[in-house]
Parts: sequence; structure tokens; C-alpha cells
Amino acid sequence: MRASAVVVSIALVAAGVFVPSAVLAIRSVPFATDSAAPSLASVSSGVLSVGGLSARAATGVTGTGVDSASGQLVTPEPEAADIADWWDGLDESDQASAAAAEPTVVGNLDGVPYDVRDRINRQTLRSDLAELRRSLDDGLGTASAVAAAQRLAMLEQIDEALTPSPGGPARLLLSLDTEFPGKAAIALGDLETADYISILVPGALLSVREHMAEWTKVTDDLFAEQRSWERTFGENGTVATVSWIGYHTPDLTNAISLDLAEQGASALASFVNGIRARHPGSGPYLSVFAHSYGSTATSMALSRGWMTVDAFAMMGSPGGEVKDAAELGVPNDNVWVGEAPWDPVVNTAFFGVDPGSPSFGAKRMNVSGSADPITGAFLTASIGHDWYLEPGTESLRNLSLIGIAKGEFVTDGSDDDQLKTLSLLG
Repeated sequence: MRASAVVVSIALVAAGVFVPSAVLAIRSVPFATDSAAPSLASVSSGVLSVGGLSARAATGVTGTGVDSASGQLVTPEPEAADIADWWDGLDESDQASAAAAEPTVVGNLDGVPYDVRDRINRQTLRSDLAELRRSLDDGLGTASAVAAAQRLAMLEQIDEALTPSPGGPARLLLSLDTEFPGKAAIALGDLETADYISILVPGALLSVREHMAEWTKVTDDLFAEQRSWERTFGENGTVATVSWIGYHTPDLTNAISLDLAEQGASALASFVNGIRARHPGSGPYLSVFAHSYGSTATSMALSRGWMTVDAFAMMGSPGGEVKDAAELGVPNDNVWVGEAPWDPVVNTAFFGVDPGSPSFGAKRMNVSGSADPITGAFLTASIGHDWYLEPGTESLRNLSLIGIAKGEFVTDGSDDDQLKTLSLLG
């Protein structure tokens, strides 16, 4: 087993929690991978970081770590499976010690159980909200007050997003970066038991500070649509969806660069691998639905072998470095592309290859509106760049079917759509 770098602060050293060599590296000092699990109490080195982020801002394990105190590289990154094994091997006392010593690290470690991360991250959110409100009430200088108000508004977005819709599923806060402009991931439904898990990945201009509640509402719509289709098919599969803004999405000043796509790809891969690690064996059917720049980031993660998914759908994609859908490694050719009329981004191939081109080899997902061949309901069209996830659209209908492994019913705008009825079930 190779050595990996788990991110631990000196607070965990004091806590004396045992960490196996498979998930431990202190700065550039490796531990022998065949040695007995060392105690952090025996380690005297300094602070480690998770995925290059400080403990305070950690939102998951990403590529090569950078020590937040010294700036030194910490390599290689910890694998979610190693973290899961480490956590599950701790007794309750050590788990509690780790969570208490460094909550912002443990709350964001992909591979740690979801309920643990939710409990820790909610406590952090409540604490930071209260601290910011006190600071603003007590009075701050102009610059500090502006920064505090921005951060408070961002955290209030996350807090609002955690409120379940009437009759909707419970929501869990799986990752949290409370430093402006923030990162977060909220799960809807039970990821531990779900048969189908769908992750929504945003693109440019969609941030935690302004859109977390809206993006989570969209994720709730997807959950409800998938549940409805399960009933239509007379099946009892359970679903969960994830509102994921786990990277800093670009704005108008940096949208032409792929730097943030690289970061997003690494963070998303860690998150997906964390889900896989909590489901040894066959696990759930896992889909990623990515919009705009998010499709570029997701394609990177897949083509580089950083993660695997069972289905992948792109909406309004500016393209990327992948030249052929087969390079994504998605089984059974489960790669779809949706392109709306009047979307200025599609067909541009801005970052490389247009995934909507026939040569790319993805399946077409119609988003132009039609009559549902199963229910007869009128499905509205998606128009422009930001209308792919609206309730009642053909786009959301098709995404929902992809997420529950019913890709054969996805409409593609051809004459064959009229044949995609329940008779396909045999």
C-alpha cells in the first residue's frame, strides 16, 4: 500500500489519534508503508493541510497538497478509500477526539461518513454565523465591515439552502469552506442507502455567495422528478441528489482560463471517490450532470482517470481537451450532451473539442421541447444558456431518467422518440 497524505493539524497530534501510514505524511517526510500505524502523538512536525487548503478552508482532498504554514508540498494526496478505512478503524473515542480537535478538517474529508460531516459542518456554520453577526454588531472598520458582510451573506446562503422543501428529503452539509467566496456541498436524501446518486456541477458565474440556495432548489427539483419516475416505472429504487459547488467557479475576469477547471476536476474527483469509498462493492448508480464550465472540469476528471461514474450529461458545454467520448471511460456509452437553442456557448469548442459534434460520439439529449412519449405531458423547451434545469422542461425530464439508469427513454429529437414508451420494459 502506498503512502498517502492525510491532512491533519497539530491539534490532532495533541489528541493522540492513530493514523495509519497509508493515509499519513507530514510535509515531505514519508512514513514506511509497511510499518505499524503510528500515533499522531509521536509526530512532532508541524501543520498539514488538506488538498492544499488550510484546515479552516478545507473542502476536500485535491491534487497535490501544500502545507498552509510552510508552503511545502505534501504528496501524494490521500485517497478517499484510505480515509474511510482510517476513520472506520478508529474507536468512538478517537473519532470524537479527531472531530473536536480539527472540525473543519474532519468535516471535509471525503471518506468520512456523511452524518459525521454534516454534524460537524453545521456546527462550524452556526459558530461562524454567530461570530460574524457579533462582529458586525460590535462595529468594524469600513473595509472589515464590508468583508464581514460579504462573508455573512455567503454563509446565510448556505444556511438557507439547508432548509428542506415541504415534503422534501433531509439535507446534509457534506463540505463547507466558510472563507469568502466559499465552497459547499449539500446532499438531498440518504447517500448511504440510495440506489441512484446524481451530482449537479455548476459552471461559470454560479457561486456559493449568490446561488447556493438556488442551486440546491434545482437539485431538489431533480430529486422530486426522479422519485416521480420511479413511481411511474413501478419500481422502488431510492434516489439522492447533491448540490455541489465544491470549487471556485470562474467569473468574467478568469472564465477563459482552465486553471479553475483543473481545481474543480480534482475536487469533484475527491468527492466522487469519497462516495465510492463509503459504498464498497457495487455501490450506487452514480451520475454527474454538469453545466457549462462545469462540464469542462468534469471531463478533465474523467479523462484523466481521477474518478469513474456510471453516467455523465453535459449541458451548454464550451468543450474541452477530450476529443472523443470514449476517453471519458464512462461505461455503456452513457455520455449525453444537451444543447439549447440560442445558447451562445454551445458549438463554440472554446476549450478544445465540441462535445455536441457527431465526431465526439456522445448521445444527443433533446432539450427543445416535445410531448413526453410515456406520460403525454407537454415538455417545455430550454432556451439560452441557463434554462436546462427548470421544472417541466424536456431537459430536466431527460436528466432525471439518465440518473436512474433509464437512458433508453431519453428523447433525442428523432422520430424514434415516439417508440420510447413503457413497452421498452418488456
